[in-house]
Amino acid sequence: MRILGHIHTFNDEEVIGRCLQTLLDQTCPLEEIVLVDNGSTDSTLKRSFPEKVTVIRHPENRGTSGAVIAGFQYALQKGYEWIWLFDADSFPRLDALQKLLELYRSFPPDLQEKVWRLSSLPVEDPHGEPRHGIIFTPKGCSTVKPKREVFYECDGTIWSGSLYKASLVRRVGLPNADYVLDWGEYEYGYLGKQAGFKAYMHTGSIMRHSVGDVDPPMRSYGFGRLSLKVREVDYPPIRLYYIFRNCLYFWLYIYHKGNVYRYLRQPWRSPSFYFLLRWLIRIIVLSRTRAPQLKACMRGIWDGLCKNMHHRY
Repeated sequence: MRILGHIHTFNDEEVIGRCLQTLLDQTCPLEEIVLVDNGSTDSTLKRSFPEKVTVIRHPENRGTSGAVIAGFQYALQKGYEWIWLFDADSFPRLDALQKLLELYRSFPPDLQEKVWRLSSLPVEDPHGEPRHGIIFTPKGCSTVKPKREVFYECDGTIWSGSLYKASLVRRVGLPNADYVLDWGEYEYGYLGKQAGFKAYMHTGSIMRHSVGDVDPPMRSYGFGRLSLKVREVDYPPIRLYYIFRNCLYFWLYIYHKGNVYRYLRQPWRSPSFYFLLRWLIRIIVLSRTRAPQLKACMRGIWDGLCKNMHHRY
């Protein structure tokens, strides 16, 4: 079974070495690792790489979606059967790939033909919280809450830690590059589900996934003798723009294709309405730099409604 490892990077000089080593040391060896760099300006690429590592350098930052597409294209051109994707700040356990392959081989042949993605469970650093996948429902989506299952069906999860079958990637098509940073993996999972393919998450195949080393500062609110401490919202405007634009576009024009005008007349019936409303409330209440953040959100909402997916922040 020919498997390509993939790492996408942008100014990741502090973590790229560790991520690369965890892929090189897998108990099931990878045939090759492709490192797709989005125009790093630090020392990410100023080092020597092992012979099995191939570097693709983009002259500009194409976002996560653009880097993933480059990895998929490379895998298809080179005839790989699978491609295993990673952010540079993700670190799989050394048996993570082995457990994914053991799960796949345990499936009957008819199910193997339909499986297009197997995912390692992301465990967020530094908090240690598992980030479970989602399933799409008629009313939107919900996070899976497994009890003791070793694996479960999962329609959507983050790119990092996901093992895709190349032959089915070819049938679904490449992801949409215009998502750039956020929600592209969820749209892609939805498209695979619509094509009739299956995806699973293995709770024993663990990947540590960094969500930042420093927590946002706490803010205190007093109510007489009672006090409440909450963390500030410190998301950069660029991330908020893509979260709002891409989420709105997906729910209005992809998931609810053909029903967009009904949701525009009654936006509270759209799954994105309360998700984005919670974000806006959090920014207004908990951010010290709310002006540029709210501006990015409003711009994202406008571009999402107008289907301006070709726009960049």
